[in-house]
Amino acid sequence: MDQSRSLASAAPLGAAMAIAVVMASGVLVVALADAAARDGSGSKELLFWLGAALIVVPASIRLCSASPTRTERLWIVALLGLSLYMAKVAYSPSRLAFSDEFVHLRSLRDDLSSGRLFNFNPLLPEAARYPGLGSIAAAVVRLTGLPVVTAALLAVGVARLVLMLAIFLVIERMSGSQRVAGLAGLLYAANPNFLYWSAQFSYESMALPLVAFTLFLVLKRADRAGGRALTAFAGAGVLAVVVTHHLSSYFLAGTLSVWSLIVFWRARGGGRHEFNPWPLALLAIAAIAVWLLAVASVTGQYLGSIASSTGVGLFNVLTGASTTRALFTSGAEVAPLWERLLSVAAVALTLAALSYAAYLIWKRRRVTPLMLAALVLGVVYPLLLPLRFIGSAAETANRSTEFLFLGLGAVLATTALELCRRRRGRASAVAIVGTLSAIVVLGGIAVSWQYSERLPQSRTRVGTPYELGVRAIAADDWTAATLGPGHRFASDFLDHLGLATYGRQRPLWAPLDGVSAWQILAPARVDAAVRSAIRRGRVEYVMVERDLSEGIPTSGFYFDKGEPLARAYRSPIAAATLAKFDRAGGVSRVYDNGEQQIYRVGGTR
Repeated sequence: MDQSRSLASAAPLGAAMAIAVVMASGVLVVALADAAARDGSGSKELLFWLGAALIVVPASIRLCSASPTRTERLWIVALLGLSLYMAKVAYSPSRLAFSDEFVHLRSLRDDLSSGRLFNFNPLLPEAARYPGLGSIAAAVVRLTGLPVVTAALLAVGVARLVLMLAIFLVIERMSGSQRVAGLAGLLYAANPNFLYWSAQFSYESMALPLVAFTLFLVLKRADRAGGRALTAFAGAGVLAVVVTHHLSSYFLAGTLSVWSLIVFWRARGGGRHEFNPWPLALLAIAAIAVWLLAVASVTGQYLGSIASSTGVGLFNVLTGASTTRALFTSGAEVAPLWERLLSVAAVALTLAALSYAAYLIWKRRRVTPLMLAALVLGVVYPLLLPLRFIGSAAETANRSTEFLFLGLGAVLATTALELCRRRRGRASAVAIVGTLSAIVVLGGIAVSWQYSERLPQSRTRVGTPYELGVRAIAADDWTAATLGPGHRFASDFLDHLGLATYGRQRPLWAPLDGVSAWQILAPARVDAAVRSAIRRGRVEYVMVERDLSEGIPTSGFYFDKGEPLARAYRSPIAAATLAKFDRAGGVSRVYDNGEQQIYRVGGTR
């Protein structure tokens, strides 16, 4: 018996195949949770968490053990990433569902139909200036003949696989430990954006894997005396990131710069000669500057508005002009107590492990420069946590996690391994550390998405929708077939996504048009101000979603984040307000399916 066990543990894949079966079962259970949510079943949350636990817990405990081979660890990390990606796909397997996905779906369809890049995107013009994701997805469509949505899901799925493998290989070289590498891959999944945000069809989902793969190439180059080919490939990776996503390119340039500075600093102290990636850091900075100036100048305005809202929100809270944001709430719904406790426990464990890992890394004299850079990223994480209490700044704190956890995962893995070693790898220690690691990952999942929108919308749901339904898509298709593409529309936030993608229309975009949809749709009647907004925005049609009067959106706004009552609504928008165009002169209703009405307002004066 003992001999058979030793032979089994020596097998390259070890328990990976058994864990794969359990993970697949977890994905199936999450899919059942999604189906239950669509049917309005009360068992949906239980099924979701059971599925998440089946995906995470066995992998966590196994990766903490000393038994798995390097191959097995690599397989488990890859399977974990793909399983959680499939959990996202199960949310909406036949069409894209999240707002950013519509942005890039519009760009992809424009690229395919026009045969060129940089087409104007009315949902987010700066997204069209970073064509990496769309080019890859378009190539998949052209080469395979697959439908656009299927090609999009396939492209992001392959990118997710590359990300997990690259994280393992990078951390392995940084730490010199395959065990730390496996745990780091697991703990990277604890970043709240891993489940949905970084798995959607969005440019960051492609850029992050490119960042990790580029860092792997740079580390490979650092291990060799020559390696001009590796340098060239790493340079190509840098350029690929720059043309794919702005924030990812800034992160890569920052990481390479910090790495270079650490090497310079250690060299001045008489340390041993180490590879310095400063030429690649300069290449990244120069490429970013050229791309911003020559191609993507609109990005400055986009990012500037985010930075401005973050700063204003912070100032208002500090001066008492506004109150702090309520955590764990979306709309009128509040996450259950046990989920809130799980999330707080995950953050507390992360901070404790970070503190201990910082002590371990700092006291060691032969830590690699990139491992020190990872520690820097880890230290930034707690500094941004207070921003989550500020409404306009919470997005900044949340959007940083997928980058910070590239370093933080390695730092946390160092603590986990040290705790296991102190108990000499006893089964009880492995089980405890594995369970704690799983809590950190599941806590990240608990805050991964708005609680009320974590599962698909019920078909019988009463209230403001957060997914485009069949009727809404039918209305969008009607506009493309009957009106033709490119007409200026005013609508609520959700419908403007469908109009731009399925309908190929031109919804209002306030930064460019100087007019927001709320100025037309929110007033109680079609008065002089509404008519003026229609003229200034050159609006031809208005789409009205009657279900808006059924509840307050979980996002806190009906039309856009800049509307006056955003996140301050106490009651739904009045049904009479939504029906005001039926009473206005110079307006004609051209479409009505009971839920969506479309009015021609081009003649409004």
